[in-house]
Amino acid sequence: MDVAAAAALIRSALRRTDDTWADLGAGGGTFTRALASLLGHAGRVIAVERDASAVAALRALARGADGGADAAITVVQADFTRPLDLPALDGVLLANALH
Repeated sequence: MDVAAAAALIRSALRRTDDTWADLGAGGGTFTRALASLLGHAGRVIAVERDASAVAALRALARGADGGADAAITVVQADFTRPLDLPALDGVLLANALH
């Protein structure tokens, strides 16, 4: 799935552009990018991923999102075997997590 298709799939779930969303099991970042583009510069996306190579790709994506039209992206390397220390969230996406 590409970012445009991912955005079309999740667009109706977003209520405001200043929301904070978590993408749990963010993988390579397709849905992270979609969330960031839909939320815009006032929003925030927290991408949670356990795979080190995917985390590196997400961190590169996060650096590219700084100062642009997209929401800020914070990357957290973690899995779901321990509690996640996340801020208050307006939404959670679990598109690529084993659930």
